[in-house]
Amino acid sequence: MINKINFNSISPVRFQANTNLLEKFKENLNKQEASQVNLSGSEAMANYNKPIVKNDNTAFKPLESIDNLILTDIPNPLTLEENAVETLSGEKILNSEGKLEAIVVKGEKTTKEYNIDTENKNITSVVERDNTTGMPVRKDFFGYKFNKFTSAVTQEFMPGMNKLAKETTFNEGVLSYTKMFDDEKDKIIENGFEDNGKIKWVKVTDKKTGIMENYYLNDKNEIQYVDLYDRNFNMLKSIDYENGKVKKILNYNYKPIKNIYGITPDNIDVKPAELVEIPDAASLDGEKKLRSDNSIESITVKNGDNKTTYIMSLDGKNIREINEFNKDQQTKSVYFDETDGCHIREFKDGKPYQTTYYNSDKKLDGVIKFSQDDANKESKSIDYSSDGSYIRRYNEENHPEYGRLTLEFDKDKNLVSVNNENREVVEEKLKD
Repeated sequence: MINKINFNSISPVRFQANTNLLEKFKENLNKQEASQVNLSGSEAMANYNKPIVKNDNTAFKPLESIDNLILTDIPNPLTLEENAVETLSGEKILNSEGKLEAIVVKGEKTTKEYNIDTENKNITSVVERDNTTGMPVRKDFFGYKFNKFTSAVTQEFMPGMNKLAKETTFNEGVLSYTKMFDDEKDKIIENGFEDNGKIKWVKVTDKKTGIMENYYLNDKNEIQYVDLYDRNFNMLKSIDYENGKVKKILNYNYKPIKNIYGITPDNIDVKPAELVEIPDAASLDGEKKLRSDNSIESITVKNGDNKTTYIMSLDGKNIREINEFNKDQQTKSVYFDETDGCHIREFKDGKPYQTTYYNSDKKLDGVIKFSQDDANKESKSIDYSSDGSYIRRYNEENHPEYGRLTLEFDKDKNLVSVNNENREVVEEKLKD
């Protein structure tokens, strides 16, 4: 996904934003069983984390055709010429510093907001809203290529609701991925595409159970294999096809494995920030800055050496961002998205320290801790279960002993899967 967050010009990182779901699924292929004692290092390593697999030809019945899962009515990317800022005919909204912030083009049924980066004057997004309800109809977030602004992500919304109906990703104007939220059937359907536009995989998620069926296609558009996952991306089954028919079904079972890493959900040194609720703007008493159309741009509340600035939506009615400062040094930035929830970035000595992500249901999604040498480089991260109740994955980019390390836990805090860079160190420890 293309990041849509603006944390005061600091390049933010959307949690797992650049991680393809398929890569998450493939990671789980490494799930393995604990090793036995009295083995050599290499033998122990071979058995440590080994998958427990058994043949199965019952229970889950995969589809023989994915025709009903291929999405149609896919939107075209919105493309704007480089000089669109100069040629657009609409109301130009200037911020309190006199810089162009947006161009609002009103139509008969909808209004389009062209949001503009005040520094480089590029259009960053277009939000189309229903004139009656004020609810979003479509949002386009832009990439920039060949002197044109082209949609990188397009979101379409359910009529009269602030709820996603479809999300489509483009790679330089070429269809890459699309997802549809089917509330009537309690399903989420996703399609992935090759660079040439040919469909590559199809995924369907049951919203009630969280079960995900992932169908991978061959060059003939036939089902090659199917992987089945639970809501926390644990593989449950793998199904092979031959000549369009099911050939073999394998079940995956997970048991706790020996934790030689000294890292558990209880002692991980990455702690989430507390959820921040959106304050009532009407109750804030502070210095107001206005845009050229007299809408409130921001409200700043001071308390001794501390000050908090509330950044308002384009219409000046809703708080979209909160920035906290001690003297002149920033300590926290909170971003509220209309559909994606709350993102909280914390600072140490004026530098980004970590970002905590809550979804639209106010449940924890994850936390990223940044390298103090590079504010855009991830150091450690945790990923929560779908209901936000427990840590299911811990990742450390450069562990002093194991290198790049990923640990996965079950709801009882048991280690169930490991992916580490320095296998030799693990082999030695497993000899003991």
